[in-house]
Amino acid sequence: MGLFFYANMIRNIIMTFFQNSIWVVGFFYLLIKTFENETLKYFSRYFIGVILLLLFLYSVEGSI
Repeated sequence: MGLFFYANMIRNIIMTFFQNSIWVVGFFYLLIKTFENETLKYFSRYFIGVILLLLFLYSVEGSI
């Protein structure tokens, strides 16, 4: 039973993270393609990393 619980928990973490992160990456991809600016590209990479980290922590907390 413990193995099933942990496997299900990891699956929920991965599924929640990727379902939410595809929207973040898609938004910033379209933002960079719409406005060609080096400063925007730099800050977008920074914000993508921070937001994905927060989404991962949210996914872990929501699954536990």
